[in-house]
Amino acid sequence: MENESCDVMIIGAGPAGATLAMILSGSGLRVTVADKDRFPRDKVCGDAMSGQVVNILKRLPAGIYQDFLDITHKAPSRGIRFTSPGMKSVDLTFSTGEGPPADPPGYICPRKVFDHFLVSKMKSLPGITFLEETRVIGLTAGPDHITARTESGPVMARLVAGADGVHSICSSLLGNRSGEQGQLCTGIRGYFEHVGGMHPWGYIELFFLRELLPFYFWIFPEVDGLSNVGLAMLRNRISKDKVSLGRVFDHVIRDIPYFSERFRNARLAGSLQAHTLPLGRTPGRLSGDRFLLLGDAASLVDAFSGEGIGNAMASAEVAAGVILQAFKREDLSGSFLSLYDEKIKKRMGRELKTSYALQRLSVSRHLFDFIVGKASRSKGFNDLLSSAFGNEEIRSKLVSPRFLLDLLFR
Repeated sequence: MENESCDVMIIGAGPAGATLAMILSGSGLRVTVADKDRFPRDKVCGDAMSGQVVNILKRLPAGIYQDFLDITHKAPSRGIRFTSPGMKSVDLTFSTGEGPPADPPGYICPRKVFDHFLVSKMKSLPGITFLEETRVIGLTAGPDHITARTESGPVMARLVAGADGVHSICSSLLGNRSGEQGQLCTGIRGYFEHVGGMHPWGYIELFFLRELLPFYFWIFPEVDGLSNVGLAMLRNRISKDKVSLGRVFDHVIRDIPYFSERFRNARLAGSLQAHTLPLGRTPGRLSGDRFLLLGDAASLVDAFSGEGIGNAMASAEVAAGVILQAFKREDLSGSFLSLYDEKIKKRMGRELKTSYALQRLSVSRHLFDFIVGKASRSKGFNDLLSSAFGNEEIRSKLVSPRFLLDLLFR
């Protein structure tokens, strides 16, 4: 590869990187996207596309949302079934009304399919150069550009956007270790055939087992006859207790009667795969001179649900707006790009803080049992919890001790 130059180099072509490139397409900026993999490629994830993902797809150019609806390899996501450590369950529907809503507020779509869809759309848009199977191995900051050293040669960029995940080279080599801003969580997942007892309305099922608190075991709705099944645990607990996630997974599906019955005829297609999630608390420093961080590289994964795709794509929307302003002003300094940090904090800082507080509350299995039991008996409390998924103001109230106590003991 001859020496390349561009205005914006995006490292990573996952949901954050591809979304940013698509928004910048047509702006007149020369955008280069580099990813170490060849697409389609798998990504260890729960595969849930939240309402936030759906809404961002609607705002992307070139009718991308309508094309997404045409994807056959997906299933509707209409709600969540929470099961407490005491095996008490409550269903929370993503929208109101009797029976499953006609228009799904979310979807389950394998990342191999979804990410390939986004990359394919990105490649079709003008102003974007895609360097596939191109690993960035180093970054050097200069006075008027950053040089990205790749296995195929250097790329000179006026600005770099790090969308390359938890082990972001942009974060580490430019002196910003975003993983220190939050917690690390490790998840494992596999695709299973013939899991029994699936939810009749296709709800996501989360089981907050005492072995995993404050995280959970999950069973997701089937797509093409395969159900995404996995579990997650905080990294510090894994290290402290010397936990083998594989052994915990086997214990759950073989030794706990509820699950052993559901997995009696199940078959693992392929193998279990592991991945690290950088959980957010409060957004820290996400930018500097001629660079900014997006998605997992910025530790924006929800600390309670573990969902990161929506916040990754949302960070791309915020980044695009700031990048366009920066080039218009011809100011790519860290001082101006700190506007990105401010906007991220405004858009999702409260949500990340609330989710972290909910995670801490869920450590108490007795409180969790009590809350789930009350929600299963009280329609009003159930409706409140359901609405909290789409209303950050309500969600934030749930972590207020006074509000929670008043609510629980009415």
